[in-house]
Amino acid sequence: MKKSSLFLSIAIVLVMIPLFASCGLLNLLPVDDSIPSEVAVSRGEAGSRESFLASQETPTTELRRAFEEAQADGYAGTYYDFLEGLGLTDGAARLQQALRASVSVFAYFSKGQKVRDFYSAGSGTIYDLDADMGRALIVTNYHVVYNTGSTGRETISHVSDDVEVYLYGETHESRAMKATYVGGVMQYDVAVLSVTSDFLKAEDGAGFATELVAADSDSISAGETVYAVGNADGKGVSVTGGVVSVPIEYAPIYAADESTRVNMPEIRIDVALNHGNSGGGLFTANGEFIGVVNARSEEEGILGFGYAIPANLVLSIAQNIIDTCAVDPTVHGAAVAHLGVTPGVATENSLFDAETGKVYTEEKVILESITYSGLADRAGLTEADTLLSLKLTPASDASRTRTVAVTARHKLTQLLFEVRLGDTLELTVSRNGKIETATIEFSSRNCFRTMN
Repeated sequence: MKKSSLFLSIAIVLVMIPLFASCGLLNLLPVDDSIPSEVAVSRGEAGSRESFLASQETPTTELRRAFEEAQADGYAGTYYDFLEGLGLTDGAARLQQALRASVSVFAYFSKGQKVRDFYSAGSGTIYDLDADMGRALIVTNYHVVYNTGSTGRETISHVSDDVEVYLYGETHESRAMKATYVGGVMQYDVAVLSVTSDFLKAEDGAGFATELVAADSDSISAGETVYAVGNADGKGVSVTGGVVSVPIEYAPIYAADESTRVNMPEIRIDVALNHGNSGGGLFTANGEFIGVVNARSEEEGILGFGYAIPANLVLSIAQNIIDTCAVDPTVHGAAVAHLGVTPGVATENSLFDAETGKVYTEEKVILESITYSGLADRAGLTEADTLLSLKLTPASDASRTRTVAVTARHKLTQLLFEVRLGDTLELTVSRNGKIETATIEFSSRNCFRTMN
């Protein structure tokens, strides 16, 4: 791509800030020893805590899926027994799906009177594609299209009005596709772009571009092979590989405005990340989308310390942004359900399941505080309740009701982005060892708050 003489502001790194020590608030609250896996065993819903945790995940590796299919057909051995007679196959072909769904992103900004004074180079992944009409929705990082150094005279202050994207393998400016900002949420560093171009249209029923295939990011394992696909150094889409270092942790970072501090749920990876990888997809060895690369540590002495926002959270937010904009095109953010609670993690422990050969971590998620007269308060929830499960019943289709075990704090956040007007949420909690339920109907727009 012809770069001209513009200043390249390639923004991948959100500056890491120190973790703060606990203030000890949890020690002041009543103790409830119940956590989802223990309750499931005590109620006869699972044979063991390990098997319960295993039942909550959707395996992201081909071998684990094959193992579960063999179990369904009557196989009685362990995962290790199953692996003994199997060989591995080359997974490079599976990454072609990821490459075809990946784009490079260039967001242009002005400082003074020039139309384009500088630009930010990043990446994105095609979330939804209509190949017949040549239309696509792309997920990327908020900080790729936002810049505090711009004039602020954009349609949405500091969000670029001039964004171009390129498909994998395309670098010449004649192949640039104009993108429109749909909306974003700064706090979670997620943004959605819309593109309409003949380059996206199917040819003879088989176009080049494709949309992502998502994996369950709550089911990845430490040590699992992953690949980052992105616009490294602004030179076009490329691939780097590594492993998952920590499946989920909370990383304190600065948001795109460089002043707001947020605590993000992140997948920690040792994949080589460069400026320009921001907004690009993190993929499994099967080529399935598992997250969005958004940060790396640049502290002296720290190597191979990168982060990606989990796919489950990213796609919940992205779909919320799309739906919110469809209802009101003037809103360029997400309408998230507001319970009026502050969740916290009281304890975290690990368990090894010999059958699957995996170590599971489980958090005890409690309600640290309840907003007076908020939805949770009116439903009868109290401080120090332990969250066990969430049951979401969509108003549009009750057959899509699903229940999520709250084995980690971020699962509550994910589900709240999935709630829509008219939906019902049933929360099951443990209170002093007794199981309680609270049902909340999101009957008005006052039950939601806009995040952008």
